[in-house]
Amino acid sequence: MTSETAPILIAVGDALLHPEATHLAAATGRPIIDSQGPDDLVRHYSRAFAVLIDIARAPDLDPLPRRDGVFLLSTETNGLQEVDGTADAFVLPAQAADLLKALGKLALNAPRSAGSSRFASSAASVADSGSSGFGSVGTVLAFVGAAGGAGTSTLAAAVARAASPDAHPVIVDAHRYSGGLDLLFGVEEEVGARWGDIDIGEGTVDRTQLRQALPQTADGIAVLTGARTTVAAAAGRPGGLSAEVDRVTTVLGAGGLTVVDAPPNALPNRCDHAFVVVPAEVRAAAAAALISAECRAANTPVSLVLRRRGWSGLSTEEVERVAGADVVTEVKHLPRLVKEAEVSGLPKRLPRPLAAAAEAVLEVANG
Repeated sequence: MTSETAPILIAVGDALLHPEATHLAAATGRPIIDSQGPDDLVRHYSRAFAVLIDIARAPDLDPLPRRDGVFLLSTETNGLQEVDGTADAFVLPAQAADLLKALGKLALNAPRSAGSSRFASSAASVADSGSSGFGSVGTVLAFVGAAGGAGTSTLAAAVARAASPDAHPVIVDAHRYSGGLDLLFGVEEEVGARWGDIDIGEGTVDRTQLRQALPQTADGIAVLTGARTTVAAAAGRPGGLSAEVDRVTTVLGAGGLTVVDAPPNALPNRCDHAFVVVPAEVRAAAAAALISAECRAANTPVSLVLRRRGWSGLSTEEVERVAGADVVTEVKHLPRLVKEAEVSGLPKRLPRPLAAAAEAVLEVANG
């Protein structure tokens, strides 16, 4: 997704104001996402070109970092005076023309896709903080396997490794029963917080502080995964990690790059792009079709990464037709990597096919 095609996010609860906001957003010619609640706002906040929000929904902004292009709307001036930070505030319909001018100015100032990259080496392009500075919103990429043994965790780890160090990458293991991404990175003995050690609660947490609390690889990748234990009390409560993952990715999404290795039914609300790793097999392609449809229903961009295992029954075109999504890259069968990862973890120097796939994923995420 480029700056030219990024959507306008509408978070307006007022029944009279909502059609006005929708009409003005449609006049820009951009896609529109209509937020129905706080989860929708969190999910699409970072990738939206602009956010149109009214006073009723303004409290939903509190846990999110400040950014350009957030416009507060009201039907009367008195209401705007009750909300702090109303420099970009408009009364509709009286100031409809002014709002359109503001959106036009925002478009002129937006970086074009050909000359911008969220993962460039400049520290200014990817900030590692949960600060309130404009432009500090980071990127959250989710990786989902359409079948067991697809190599989803390996690809997610490779993407984190291939990203620029200036992206300050964090990888989050959202599988409760995963063997542990710390094993894949070889940091299982490193000191740091695991699931169960982190309690964000309702307070404000800084991304940098959270990242520093996690185990880290020698090349600077922070890893959040579960602890291995046979003690029931230490294992924590039963059930999934969905709520915890949502809170953590909201914090981590304030800056840099966050990679989430997630099960199909637990994509985080804060997700800028989902990548479904699908073996070129009939059942996996059918599962990818359902996962892709669910992503689109949540207005989350979705792409396929085709995995070539020892035997593949479908071509790239057939997988795309069955799954209803585009294949952006392929990963061929790498039998030696499977053994190496099992014995000594993911190599620091990625095999060329895996590195190429990781770079392709980052390119798609950059827009």
